[in-house]
Amino acid sequence: MLDSPALDAARSTGTTPLRLVRAEIMKIRTTSTWWLFLIGFTVFTALALTSNGFSHHFQLYPQQDIPDRAQALAQAAQARTPSGVAAIAASMMTSGQFLLLLGILVVTNEFAHQTATATFLTVPRRAAVIMAKLAATACFGALFWLVATVLDGVVTAFYLHSQHVSTPLTGWTVVRSVLLNLLAFVLWAVFGLGLGTLIRSQVGSIIAGIVVYLGGLAAAELLFHAIYYFYREGWVLGAPVIAPSVAATVMITPGRAFPHAPPQWAGLAVMVGYALVLTVGGIVLTLRRDVP
Repeated sequence: MLDSPALDAARSTGTTPLRLVRAEIMKIRTTSTWWLFLIGFTVFTALALTSNGFSHHFQLYPQQDIPDRAQALAQAAQARTPSGVAAIAASMMTSGQFLLLLGILVVTNEFAHQTATATFLTVPRRAAVIMAKLAATACFGALFWLVATVLDGVVTAFYLHSQHVSTPLTGWTVVRSVLLNLLAFVLWAVFGLGLGTLIRSQVGSIIAGIVVYLGGLAAAELLFHAIYYFYREGWVLGAPVIAPSVAATVMITPGRAFPHAPPQWAGLAVMVGYALVLTVGGIVLTLRRDVP
């Protein structure tokens, strides 16, 4: 049976909720997993910033040979208004939101490294252990949000200058999106934790997470656009918000994330709903399962 400093700390200091959370934070901090994840997360954030930057560049400066150039020029003019530039800044400042894997790794590492038995023998109250993991995961989600926000802020300032537009990054539109992004980071981390408790296999839960994040977006878009072909109601085009990745985008985007998109509170409600269902489901299964 493998042991860890975190389990020694839990044995010696008791099992109060705060001490359980500290033990879970120590588990993450004393392994190389979170360093590797931080490197991967930074790369992903950089790629997201690059993708958003190119997208907004072509929004501000439409190409000469695109179809319907008149409409593109009208959209570019709208993008250059104070509200349009603020929306671009908010989009750049919230680039990089892939915290799903963090929550998955926090819980599945226990099974991958065979420390789950020691953990549950030390703290027989399994629900308390899962809640402590949830709190620790939320803390690290906030930490990664801070890393992303600093990186996004530096790049966004230079990017706006290079595009010959400007808006204060301390404006309420941008700040509100950044704060909602903090909530999105935490919810994605909790989402991953719940998924990891449902699917104990690390490889299986990571694959499922990627499918949910990317495949869910594509499936929702295809499904509801097909429905719209037969039933032309505007709300159908907003229904892809049921996909977690779409819900997170709707949640942090000022105004409307896309034509016919529901308001921001709808994206927040969907993300909170997924996080609650997965966490509760994970706790119930953890209470019923035998731990190897």
